[in-house]
Amino acid sequence: MSEAADAASRHPLRSKLRDLYFGVEGAALKFQGVLFTLDVLIIGFFIAANFIRKEAWFLYVDYGIAAFLVLDVAARIYALGSLRRWIKYPSSWADIVVLATFLVPLVQNFGFLRILRLWALVHRERTWNVLGGGRWDDTYVEDLTKAVVNLVVFIFLASGVAYALFSPGHPKMHTFIDAMYFAVTSLTTTGYGDITLDTQLGRAFKIVLMLSGITLFFGVAQKAFAQHQQRVRCRGCNTDRHEADARYCRVCGERLSSDRT
Repeated sequence: MSEAADAASRHPLRSKLRDLYFGVEGAALKFQGVLFTLDVLIIGFFIAANFIRKEAWFLYVDYGIAAFLVLDVAARIYALGSLRRWIKYPSSWADIVVLATFLVPLVQNFGFLRILRLWALVHRERTWNVLGGGRWDDTYVEDLTKAVVNLVVFIFLASGVAYALFSPGHPKMHTFIDAMYFAVTSLTTTGYGDITLDTQLGRAFKIVLMLSGITLFFGVAQKAFAQHQQRVRCRGCNTDRHEADARYCRVCGERLSSDRT
């Protein structure tokens, strides 16, 4: 009996979960598609939560989402067989922050951090295995989507930080929309001047916003207007991005295989 088969016989549930979470065909893709759909709905709720009035039904939905996220994280850790292996994924750190906003009292007021779930979603390999049947994996579409999501998530986080730090006592920053308006005008360096932060902390915050905004907008533009590339790994030097019509490696000149990586 092979080592993999022996491990599966000793831990059938772990083996099944690993196949479902990290498999690339059949039932695994259907399962990952359901998780993707739930993630989209949860992220939509997280975004809407910043603009709607919190009523009794909101708490029930919030608790339900928290329970689902705990089960999802626990199942993935069990499937991998080790907390250390799970923690190596960058998206796992985003999940930790999101869960903290539900479970840790000191962090619960920073609900805007839950937008990190969107960042984690587009940076998970399973997302690109599911979307379009995997045809957008490692393509221009994936690169551009990640760049746009990075910008959106940063705007949301900047708005949340601005609202948490500066709205108390500020004469014109009364709602999350006000904070988002301020963040966007600062990121784009438009600066209408109707909402300003005149303290030393506020000015330092605006400097970070403007510098970050220029970088992120440039990143989106670069991805949007960049020449489409194919994902083919050169056997000679391992360079894996080449022009769409390339037949030879742009680095070492070796002929490229027709097989995609």
